[in-house]
Order: sequence, then C-alpha cells, then structure tokens
Amino acid sequence: MPIDVTRPLKLYRYSEKKWLERSLNLGEFRLRPASDYKNQEVDPARHDDELCRSYASPTSAVTIALVTTGQQIKPIGDVIYRSHVGTNYLTICFSDSWDELLFDDFRGTDSCLVIHNVEEFCERFHVAMASALPQGARIDGPIIYGERSSLGAIFSKPKCFISQREWRFAWRPSNSTPHIDPVIISMGSISDIAELVEKPLHGATLAQ
Repeated sequence: MPIDVTRPLKLYRYSEKKWLERSLNLGEFRLRPASDYKNQEVDPARHDDELCRSYASPTSAVTIALVTTGQQIKPIGDVIYRSHVGTNYLTICFSDSWDELLFDDFRGTDSCLVIHNVEEFCERFHVAMASALPQGARIDGPIIYGERSSLGAIFSKPKCFISQREWRFAWRPSNSTPHIDPVIISMGSISDIAELVEKPLHGATLAQ
C-alpha cells in the first residue's frame, strides 16, 4: 500500500509550557520508549499498545480457502489481524493540525509549540537523533489510522485516535530489545523556525 510521506506545512506539539520552552530555546526533545504508552491509563489520549496493532476486516471483504483443495471457508465474524513491531523503540509525537480540543485531550497541556519550517526542523531533528542514536533506523512520517501503514506497525494506530492527526519521529534499534531508556536530544535553539503559543482563551484562534 503506497503512503504519502510529504511533510506537512506546519507541525504542532501540545504539551506543558515548561517543557516546550526548553524545546524552543534549547531544541531539547525527549524520545520515550513505546512501551511507556500502554501504562498511561489515566490519560486516554496517550493510552495505547504501541508494540502491537490489531485490525479487523468484515466477513464480506475476506476470502479464506484451503491451499490443498481450494475449498472456501466462510468466516463467522470479523477477521482480526495483528501486527507486532518485534522490539521496543523510541518515539516522539507531533500533530499536523491546530486543534484546540487537543489541549484538553492531552492531560496537563497548556501550550503548543508551532513549527513553521517543517523541512528545516526535520533536518535538524534527524541530525540530533543521529548524534545521540548512531545505530538503528531513524524515520519520520504520518500515522495511518485503522489500517496497516506501509511504514509498518510503528506508524499505525487505532481509528479512535484519528483526531490527533499525528506525525511521528521514531528510532528503532538494530536488534530486538524489550527495554530502552528515554533519550533527550538537543539541536540548539529553534526560535528562528518555531514559536510557543499558550492555550487560547475560549473563542480565540491561532493566526495561521
């Protein structure tokens, strides 16, 4: 399945002001282990099994047949597929959408880091990631919701998260490992290509 990996015109990171100020002034970002998100029971917007994805196809869309005889078997319900990443990995999430509802969805969020020059930001981000994580695979791309991404399970999420419109940076180790510590990368100030916006008052809008 082809996937459009054209980067968006802008990126948005919703979080607490104290952390986003460090991102703006120091270019500091924290990549978290994917396994952490499954433990976010108190934050539904972040609670997800990032190491295993499940998808369902209706009976009408599936044909099952025995290889030896060609006899067709009719499923009695939706057919469930599971896709496993096969290792823990590091990730950090942005959105390609300005959405005031996301301030409330992500617990503790009071500000948003707006990236105005996405191509330049991504180039600096990957250089910083390569310095901190010289081995393994580094990639950024859009999340595909409700189906498998051609970039793999790392870039797939259930449809219930579709409003987040996530753009993800990920680092996958060369060898499978169940445990990875968080990693903080730093690329220097990004104030020339980004700005910090506080949570709008009711009825206020962001100037695009």
